[in-house]
Amino acid sequence: MPEKSRNTLRNDRVICNVVLAGTYLIITVIIVLMLVSFAIGSSSYTFNKLLVGGAALFYVAIANILLRLSYRRIAAYMLAAFYLVLASGVVWCWGINVPIGGLMFALAIVMAGILIDARHALWAALASSVILVELQMAIELDVYRPFFQWTENESSFGDVLAYSSVFGMMALTSWLYNREMQRSLAQAHHAEAALQVQKATLKMQVKQRTAQLHEAQLKEIQQMYRFAELGQLGVTLLHDLANHLTALSLEIDGLKKTEHSKAVSRAQRITHYLGGLIDKTRDRLNGGTQEHTFNIVRTMSEIIDFMGDKAERSHVAIDWHPPAQSWQYSGDATSLSQVVAILVSNAIDSYGTSKAPERVVVVALERNEAHIIIRIINSGKKITRSRMKLLFKPFHSSKKSGMGLGLFIAKQTVEMQFSGTLTHNPKSEQTEFVITLPRTHET
Repeated sequence: MPEKSRNTLRNDRVICNVVLAGTYLIITVIIVLMLVSFAIGSSSYTFNKLLVGGAALFYVAIANILLRLSYRRIAAYMLAAFYLVLASGVVWCWGINVPIGGLMFALAIVMAGILIDARHALWAALASSVILVELQMAIELDVYRPFFQWTENESSFGDVLAYSSVFGMMALTSWLYNREMQRSLAQAHHAEAALQVQKATLKMQVKQRTAQLHEAQLKEIQQMYRFAELGQLGVTLLHDLANHLTALSLEIDGLKKTEHSKAVSRAQRITHYLGGLIDKTRDRLNGGTQEHTFNIVRTMSEIIDFMGDKAERSHVAIDWHPPAQSWQYSGDATSLSQVVAILVSNAIDSYGTSKAPERVVVVALERNEAHIIIRIINSGKKITRSRMKLLFKPFHSSKKSGMGLGLFIAKQTVEMQFSGTLTHNPKSEQTEFVITLPRTHET
């Protein structure tokens, strides 16, 4: 049972207990007075009244027992009926004009509306009017005569009509008031039930959201740990790579003195590029900054030329037509080279072993009023819709030997070092990545 309903029943029991206690008190006082009268006069008339008082006390005791046994509605019926009968007995003895009789009927009407429900006030008023009409008819027909010595005027049907009208107004007022109270209480019960449902739903949502946040935090901690591990491995690898690259450069210089082949020249250019990249990376690890003014067209040409050897081995052509003019830009040229290298390398790898009629990677450089735009386009393996959501997430790769860090690093670099964006164009029929750099860094 809802808490509100339990509170309502508890309140009704309290009202019934108060009315029962008051009734006990009234009957007890009357019995005591009759006992005193019987002790003084010892009349049989007083003895009969004592019997009636005892019966009334027994009747109220039964109502009290039923209330204790949780038969509250039956006890309420008994109390309303008791006061209705008591009022009828008063007006039977002293006539319908006796004030206490009208008050007793009024009390029975109000009690029926409060203890039972609102509409019972109307029924109690109707029963009171019927009793008055029948008593007045009995008086008019000389069936019996009440004790009229306390008043100068006997009752009439006009008095019956007046009392019935008053009782009707009392019942109507009590019914309307209690009906609105019951309606408001029902609405409050409904609102509380809805609130309880909403509260339970909110608790479940909070619990689920907390679990999701905990899971997300756990994944983030795991990623941070993997990044830290990669950083440690990267520093070690950088140290070993620098040592071996120095030895390799000396060997290539020795070969170049005896054999001037194109392959040796390319190998030497690559080693020089890697050596410069290592020096810049070491300087960055030591807290240095690489931001300076560079020619973005020349930087693009150098990295594409560097990627030419991989493209040639993969039987892929790089379509690159640099602008005739030089574009000066402020930033880290090495970082931009790494971003372009990642995207061009992925574009070359997308062809794999497929027998596409045209194995071409298009690299375009353009600018508008606000941005410098770099496009890397290929017609190799398409990116599936399921992988779109994980495209720039770390440790998610479609390559068997890939680590899933290339696009993540490229996006982070563009956003953090150049305040630009790296996006995938889903509307393009080919696979197209777009780097957008603000021209505010252009010099």
